[in-house]
Amino acid sequence: MTPRRAALAAACASALALLPAAAPAAGAPTPLVFEAEAVSGPADAWEKDKASASKWNLWSADADAAKKWSGGSVLQSPPVKEDRATPEDGAPPLRTRIAGVPNGRYDVVLKMGRTLGISRDGGKTWSRLSDGALGVVEVRDGSFELWVDDRYAHPGNPGSAYFDTLTFTPLPAPVVKPPVQGFAATRVRERLDRGLVALRRSAKEIYLSWRLLADDPPDTAFHVYRTEGGGTPQRLTMSPVAKTTDFLDAAAPEGACAYAVRPVSKSGEGAASPPVPVPAGAAQDYLSIPLDAGTTVQKVGLGDVDGDGRWDYVLKTPNENIDPYEKYWQKSPNTYVLEARSHDGRLLWRKDLGWAIERGIWYSPLIVHDLDGDGKAEVAAKTGEGDPRDPDGRVTSGPEWVTVWSGATGKEIARAPWPGREVRGEPLPYNYASRNQIGVAYLDGKTPCLLVERGTYTVIQVHAYQLRGGRLERLWAWDSLEEPDARRWRGQGAHTLQAHDVDGDGRDEVVLGSAVLDDTGAGLWTTGLGHPDHCYVGEIDPDHPGLEIFYGMETAQKTANGLCVADAKTGKLLWGLPGATRHIHGYGFCADIDPRHPGAEVYGCDTDAEKKFNRGWLCTARGEVIEETKELTSCRPVYWDADPQAELVQGARISDYRGGDHPPKLAGRLVLVADAIGDWREELFLTLPGELRIYSTTIPAADRRVCLMQDPVYRNTVAAAAQGYFYNAMRSTLPSAEPAGGH
Repeated sequence: MTPRRAALAAACASALALLPAAAPAAGAPTPLVFEAEAVSGPADAWEKDKASASKWNLWSADADAAKKWSGGSVLQSPPVKEDRATPEDGAPPLRTRIAGVPNGRYDVVLKMGRTLGISRDGGKTWSRLSDGALGVVEVRDGSFELWVDDRYAHPGNPGSAYFDTLTFTPLPAPVVKPPVQGFAATRVRERLDRGLVALRRSAKEIYLSWRLLADDPPDTAFHVYRTEGGGTPQRLTMSPVAKTTDFLDAAAPEGACAYAVRPVSKSGEGAASPPVPVPAGAAQDYLSIPLDAGTTVQKVGLGDVDGDGRWDYVLKTPNENIDPYEKYWQKSPNTYVLEARSHDGRLLWRKDLGWAIERGIWYSPLIVHDLDGDGKAEVAAKTGEGDPRDPDGRVTSGPEWVTVWSGATGKEIARAPWPGREVRGEPLPYNYASRNQIGVAYLDGKTPCLLVERGTYTVIQVHAYQLRGGRLERLWAWDSLEEPDARRWRGQGAHTLQAHDVDGDGRDEVVLGSAVLDDTGAGLWTTGLGHPDHCYVGEIDPDHPGLEIFYGMETAQKTANGLCVADAKTGKLLWGLPGATRHIHGYGFCADIDPRHPGAEVYGCDTDAEKKFNRGWLCTARGEVIEETKELTSCRPVYWDADPQAELVQGARISDYRGGDHPPKLAGRLVLVADAIGDWREELFLTLPGELRIYSTTIPAADRRVCLMQDPVYRNTVAAAAQGYFYNAMRSTLPSAEPAGGH
């Protein structure tokens, strides 16, 4: 601490002036209001009614001051035209200390003007404050301390900052909710086979890759077998493949054939994988799932619906989307249809969602997961009944359900009420009521629980269920209005609903967006920043313990944090992009694309009043700006080549960041990126009229890693991609920060 700051602390006045507050509503707690000059010091840090370049002005001489917002007097700083280098520049930093505060939880708000610098650690670190909201503060020793300074210029309107009062609104003690005890005795895990894929690169070359599984012994290697014309399988490998989980058959037959792999370890050679056929004909770098003529796909949910260890596909068709916002909404021309298809494309069942579900992602959330632990995935979606459309085509009434079907047959298993359109007896506006999402969380660390959510921009409601004995049993319900500091929970939702173990207790928390619920259904933390257009949860900075969350904020940020990274356990911002942003828009991305910088890079782009991209930033994991560019707004990351960095998909191209292209050229619209088959690298799902294409890399690997879908963070993000916005799936570790070899 500098000598000057020590003198400030020693000279600080601890007297408090309790001001009369506006009469609270009946039954509401009485706020405590303190005048800044009565609880801050030292007294020589300001002069009364005298402007100065080096001191605060205790300003009370303004005409009719008592009738204005300050109520009579206010601490006014010297004009701040640009950020100051140190707190000592300009007026002295103020130490605000309030004694005699009853212990408890308070929502603390500063009555202020423009931007102040604040510090909660004795002046060691500083942050900007422009909206006055300090958030929830817990007083434990009867005192509260805050340092306040005039070191930051207010964007767009620089000038003097003002510090008037602090208001402490008592909050009730948090309601302790019991932990979830689900049906599962041990964690429900999805069984996977080898996921072998074989693609013809040329008349004489066929490329194979397959999965390394988490429970494979470290010494596991693989032999490769080929079968022709129904004959005996012939082993192609002189010694087992150990460094990678891929193989190039450089002497492949031109005719049809089939391949299988067998694991080899100290215990001997294991069972063969199911044979994978390769047809005769021209080279083809994708798998094709034929659909009815003209059918397009909007969403793809991955799940093993028949229990054979291979991912099957639940498709939502067609590829059309209507937004509930009044400027974009239009009447649905038809309904959505779900199609369940086996891993090889065979149609298992179809289900029309009907007129009660309008044709848009926010009306029709879908998820595919094994919810009852029987080894087979169920399908869950929002449903209604009959044709409840208003004359204009909107659906504003009628029953609403979350319905669970058998993934194998489409037969209904159970249903339960969706959170209602009304909040405390008042109907939500159509746009806000039409924002619905669905997810899966291991709330007890073992049982896959179903989450259903209504609300993003205002009130948010979440219900949690478990599927047991053919019934949906509600585990808990959460409402943002029931949080003690509801203002900071309002409108914190994202365009995705995810669940991850953010605090390391073995149980999943629910990531709403800028706020997180604990596994018990109680609020864990909120940044209060508002609604993020993109929200990525996973490993971003390997040097920071635990998971992080990258936000691109749609809610305008006045001074900073339009792009920011938070500690997923606490919500504390690790860094935020300086400067104001209007509306960070679209998907952005978060992926390790640049080997020059440790960790994952993050990208987001701001928009102007016409929602046109106007300024974008690519930043390191620690917030350093690598470049400003709008060129990356349509990029999607994918692990594709042989290095540990992700490549970028942009239109028909797959390329390294600021590097060359990789084969192939893509056709169609990208609807999903996921490690669905083959080794740890990812597949690209693209929709074309009458076809779903699954592109898989044919670039030989340089190492091997456990398949990504056995990483809970990755698996949950892929599951969430069947509803809401489709974000690239994150991981709990980064390939560039982990040893190769798979274990």
